[in-house]
Formats: sequence, C-alpha cells, structure tokens
Amino acid sequence: MPVFEPNEYFWNNHWDGKEEKWKAYARAMQQIMCDASGYKFSKNRIEDKFEYKKVIKGAKNQKF
Repeated sequence: MPVFEPNEYFWNNHWDGKEEKWKAYARAMQQIMCDASGYKFSKNRIEDKFEYKKVIKGAKNQKF
C-alpha cells in the first residue's frame, strides 16, 4: 500500500475534533488495512491477546 499522510481533507472528513489526532489516524488506517486485506475489524487490544495466551498456557499446564 502507498504511504498515507493525512491532509486537510482527511482531518475535515475523518476527525471529529474530540479525539486525539493520532487516534483518528490510527482508526482510519486500521479500517483501510481491514478493507484492503479482507480481514474483519476487531476491537481487541494486543494486551487482550497476551492475557489470552497466559490463560491458555496456564490451562495446558494444569492437571485435571
């Protein structure tokens, strides 16, 4: 994908002025990447993934 640098059009049409600019940019980039790749959008955070891995690893090591 080409490099994207936000311009006036982007800020006028994709930023509500309430959130920090970097968050608006990140949100837009995430949506563009999902659209281009065919993956579904997920609100899960990377921290959630790490926590999930800890739980799974712990469950595998436990004897039932």
